[in-house]
Amino acid sequence: MPEPPNSNPPSPDSEVRETEPPARPICPICGGPLIEIRAKLQCERCHTILETCCEGGRQ
Repeated sequence: MPEPPNSNPPSPDSEVRETEPPARPICPICGGPLIEIRAKLQCERCHTILETCCEGGRQ
């Protein structure tokens, strides 16, 4: 017995969202892109080092 057609097929937009890479984090000070240096995020533009609430808690 064939299965009934899916009544709610995924929209093309939802498929695109799943395959897009995560948004790159931005600096809260100047809006520049952040890069990871020695397990900390640093702004490429203003060189601000951002600390996390779990400093050193990486797994």
